[in-house]
Amino acid sequence: MHRLMRITLIFTVLLTAYVAVLLIVLIPNLWWLAVVATIAVSCQKTRRYSAHGTARWAGISDLPSAMFEGNGLIIGHLNGRLSKTDGVRALFNRRLADRKACQKFLTACQPKQSKPLVRLSWAVHSAIFAPTGAGKGVSCIVPWLLSCRESAVVVDFKAENVRLTANARRKMGHRVVILDPYKIATPEPDTFNPLEFFDPGSDTAIDDCRDLAEALVLRTGKEHDPHWCDGAEIWISAMIAAVICFASKNKSLQSVRAVLTDPDKMREAIDKMCESGDVWEGMLSRFGHQLRQFRDKELGSVLTTTNRFLRFLDSVAISDSTRQSSFNPAELLNGRMTVYLVLPPEHMRAQSALLRLWLGSMLRAVVKGGLQETNKVHFLIDEASSVGSLDSLNDALDKFRGYGVRLQLYYQSLGQLKKCWPDGADQTLLSNVTQVFFGVNDQQTAEYVSSRLGETTILVSSGGTSSGVSSQTSPQGTSHGHSSNTSDQWQQLGRKLLKPEEVTALSDRLAITFTPGIPPLCTRLVRHYEENFKNQIGIGPVRAVFDSICLFVTVAVLAALGTAVLINPGF
Repeated sequence: MHRLMRITLIFTVLLTAYVAVLLIVLIPNLWWLAVVATIAVSCQKTRRYSAHGTARWAGISDLPSAMFEGNGLIIGHLNGRLSKTDGVRALFNRRLADRKACQKFLTACQPKQSKPLVRLSWAVHSAIFAPTGAGKGVSCIVPWLLSCRESAVVVDFKAENVRLTANARRKMGHRVVILDPYKIATPEPDTFNPLEFFDPGSDTAIDDCRDLAEALVLRTGKEHDPHWCDGAEIWISAMIAAVICFASKNKSLQSVRAVLTDPDKMREAIDKMCESGDVWEGMLSRFGHQLRQFRDKELGSVLTTTNRFLRFLDSVAISDSTRQSSFNPAELLNGRMTVYLVLPPEHMRAQSALLRLWLGSMLRAVVKGGLQETNKVHFLIDEASSVGSLDSLNDALDKFRGYGVRLQLYYQSLGQLKKCWPDGADQTLLSNVTQVFFGVNDQQTAEYVSSRLGETTILVSSGGTSSGVSSQTSPQGTSHGHSSNTSDQWQQLGRKLLKPEEVTALSDRLAITFTPGIPPLCTRLVRHYEENFKNQIGIGPVRAVFDSICLFVTVAVLAALGTAVLINPGF
């Protein structure tokens, strides 16, 4: 249908050009008006000065069609409207799909077209910076969840996103999973035990144990001696391996915690590992012998560090949530699924390890699905600073794109980002994400935004006027004289597109977005209760067909009448 509609609209454009030629031929002296109009239009080119910089805001013509539709993060309305020229170009653009081309043309032809809603559809990862209370949830997270049909993992500390979007996600055909140990969103939450998906017979089982241990050991980069964290990783991964190989039931992190806190169980597990023979080609036995090398004070210190990283499991709520699994995270790739990770703010700091465990497990499940970008999985990480340093997130930024992983990271400022990604890692993050700023309220972030916007060239005029009267008396009489002069000078000067103080003075409804290949965007954010967030800027399919037919019939009638008058002037 869209193919036929596009052909119809192309014929409509050609007939319109034919009607314009007929008018020039039929109406005397109209040709010179057309020439004058053409010259006037060609002369309306705004001269741009570039002596000190060419920074400018992006206009609607700078944006590809992909930014007005799809599943990207919604960043609000862009000032400006589609021109008729943009609509005609879309029709003849072979790389543009028929439906998109028709929608763009018909939208451009509307007399009162609405301002387009811009989406970051082509962005791989995004970082959103806004202080608390600026509206990150109502302007970014909730609108995305209400409009995107792709799988998602959502960090939701206050359970607001669950209440506002869970039913809408179910109507999209998603399986909604709510990991809520403290039952603030639902009385019957889902549960997740990562060890349930470890296969003791797999050649990669020992690698899975190490990956899980790495996610549980938090490294800040400020450790005086990394030996203790390294030792903790060894003990945790070894005991995970022992549990999945030797435990007959209750293969969970709670069992791992029980072994590490009981000296008798610990010695028994180490003995079994040492005597395991060829299990995993002798790798499990190596684990056991390696653990026996820890002795005396070193053993006590390493176990103290190990138990510090696992103490988040010492909770009845967490125990109930981690003993078994009610879902398989691999379903994120196989079908439509939305996973909400709910932790109340009062437990957010104490249970940050649980959050890292959830996120690391979900990322590994997606990556295990292999290279593909058909079924994308979006990770919406609100208050990303609470996650701390997680190597799997660092890998996701620059390595997991080909596996369908997409990140949305929410921070309050660049200072918070630098604290979470020390030693220059924050620059690596900024280089791999599309950056969105609004409600900026600190000097460091304001200076960064101002510097990133760049400088533009402006004209500064100067001059003045002067006048004077003179008189002279002589025997022949009195003579009078008057003189005046006016000077007008101008010069090019450089000016920042926005100064830092102007950035902080912007409304929190205005978002500044930096994405590669496009000038900076300034858009007005919309709240989730203000829009219905259609997936396209155009009009509905029924009206699109109706408008296409009306346009074609109208132009065809005019062309027929003009042709009849041209052939038979007395018609």
